[in-house]
Amino acid sequence: MNYSQRNEGVMHMDAREFQEMPLLKRAEFINYLILKEGADEPLKRAAEAVGMSYSAFCKEMRRGGYTYSQSKKQYEKTLSIEEYKEIQSAIPNNEGNDEVMRFLTSHLDEIKNLLITHKSQLILDPQVYDPTSESITKSFVVNKDIYDKFTELSTTRFPHLRLRDIVSHCLLCFIKQYEETPSAS
Repeated sequence: MNYSQRNEGVMHMDAREFQEMPLLKRAEFINYLILKEGADEPLKRAAEAVGMSYSAFCKEMRRGGYTYSQSKKQYEKTLSIEEYKEIQSAIPNNEGNDEVMRFLTSHLDEIKNLLITHKSQLILDPQVYDPTSESITKSFVVNKDIYDKFTELSTTRFPHLRLRDIVSHCLLCFIKQYEETPSAS
């Protein structure tokens, strides 16, 4: 957007650019101008800011179903009855939704706590502990500082997991991340 500030800090924009803006962006821009200015005759000031006559501006703003709400001092999208019916038909309207919403509302804190706990837990891929998988013993040479931090974290945060399962999980994550990613050659 190429708008500039002239005349006491009022934003201005070329009329052609304004008319080519997507309708929603245009309404948001004008609402921002109206709120920012807070002046008498805000629509006339907005028309001036986009380089249009007042009547042409109002006509252009009505395109796409936008109307100016005097009480809210902003443009709003108005839906035709057909548009409203289309939206209503897209929203599932069964009675189970009310019950679900009541459950979610009454258990919101518990759900939030579960999500927080979930983020802090290490969830192992089922391949890691697959009972049909064969286990092998390998020795690795690793950086001591990294290994010390790894074992400390493993024993303090995840004492319920075996170190071999965590290592297997790390290896699997590495495979998943880089196996499908083409190398930069």
